[in-house]
Amino acid sequence: MRDNFLPFSPPLIGEEEIAEVVETLRSDWITTGPKVRRFEQEFAEAIGAQAALAVSSCTAAMHLALAALGVGPGNAVIASPMTFCSGVHVIEQVGALPVLVDVEPDTLNLDPAKVAESIEKVQAAEALLKSCECAIYRARFISFRSICTPTTGINMVTLLRLSPLLTASISA
Repeated sequence: MRDNFLPFSPPLIGEEEIAEVVETLRSDWITTGPKVRRFEQEFAEAIGAQAALAVSSCTAAMHLALAALGVGPGNAVIASPMTFCSGVHVIEQVGALPVLVDVEPDTLNLDPAKVAESIEKVQAAEALLKSCECAIYRARFISFRSICTPTTGINMVTLLRLSPLLTASISA
């Protein structure tokens, strides 16, 4: 047990930071403005990027990152259960499936073996889903084949031409 208080995240604020805050408070720009633009430019230069975008929170940054990567419906994203709920919410917000993977007890980092296991499970689930979709497609195709009669004027060639439309209606 510690005798003195251990702060979670002690700030490191010097006179230069205080002067910047005072200058900002005296300007007409409290939120976005020239200082934010300068920060974005300097940050981009520091990391060797073409551009950078300052956002108001880590949640907003994670949402932008997922969107920029094209993550959305049909994707699964591995996340730690040892996080704030917003880390999972942004995955759901872009339409992807969050997959919570446990951590190593000694490091509290994601367990690589469990990550690999989760990827295998997601891939198996996707394969099963595709298999089910194929079975549904075959069942529908067989049921549609029953309407191929001289009376309806629909033949197998017409039905095969319609099959992409049938597939689209199955996955919708």
